[in-house]
Amino acid sequence: MKNPLFTGWLILTAVLSGQALGGPGLDGARAHIELESHFVRVGDPVWATLSIENVTDEAMTLTVPGVRPQLPSSEMGLPLSHVFSGEAGSGITVSQSTGRSWEVPVGHTPPTEAPILKIAPRSMVGTRIDLRRYYPQLRRVGVYRLSWSPYGGKITSETRVVEIDPLKQAEIVTDLGTMTVEFFHKDAPDTVVNFIQLAKEGFYNGLSFHRIEPGYMIQGGCPRGDGTGIRGDGKRTAAEFSDRPHEKGTLSMALLDDDPDSASCQFFVCNTRQKDWDGRYTIFGMLVGDDSFETLDKLMAIPADEFGRPDQPLVIRTVRIVNAPYTPTMP
Repeated sequence: MKNPLFTGWLILTAVLSGQALGGPGLDGARAHIELESHFVRVGDPVWATLSIENVTDEAMTLTVPGVRPQLPSSEMGLPLSHVFSGEAGSGITVSQSTGRSWEVPVGHTPPTEAPILKIAPRSMVGTRIDLRRYYPQLRRVGVYRLSWSPYGGKITSETRVVEIDPLKQAEIVTDLGTMTVEFFHKDAPDTVVNFIQLAKEGFYNGLSFHRIEPGYMIQGGCPRGDGTGIRGDGKRTAAEFSDRPHEKGTLSMALLDDDPDSASCQFFVCNTRQKDWDGRYTIFGMLVGDDSFETLDKLMAIPADEFGRPDQPLVIRTVRIVNAPYTPTMP
């Protein structure tokens, strides 16, 4: 039987003596940074998951450049010493379109020793941190680009964008009243970004609710007015299914029957609980306030023909994006 202490001693000795460790090295490593939400209310944590993936069929052993390696503990995620293993003790870059950027993490002292990280084949190891702790700029309103280049910058993650701002909600204005929408930023971040972008561009202004299914839902946002239209640039948004239920007031994206990633611009508002739709459509928001539900009831009360076409035009005058009311966040 192999002695784990002896094996660990051999690994450490090999590193200290400059011998190459087994495995594919950084050629088979991938860095990833994922945000919990693309929209973060100013003052709230900016949670990010950083992970290193081994995409090969061999075990991978990684060390922090320029730092004395040490044997890892028996239980270990991705250590901060590996997170901030870029050039000059950095690793994460926070930047803005103005050209300003921040790389040095505040409050993090580069260590003199760092654990050896061993990743099994086709596996990954990661950690979740609040980026505000190390980059206080993220406590301020703005749009920031985030990327991660650990291990002396030899690998680089995808670039992510986060907007720090008061959280947004939408006001869908019709001739029969206004429906206010609370967005589910965490459950469907890309879908929310898509809807907000279209609303800010005025895409929905003058369109209509073209379909009413009595007792079920009302659908709108089609530029052709007949349910066949998509946004002009052809962009589609991938499905972001969640465990939220389809109930009265739920907003979901309309899809092609055979393509869950076909969401574009059309959306529908549920009028009753629809269990069969759960997990089939991306839920991205919910009506809030009595006035919103009264407006939904008025829209649903308009007669429609056998194809769901309302007897009178139900025009979406505008969709306004406004700041959501502030509510304290639980620690």
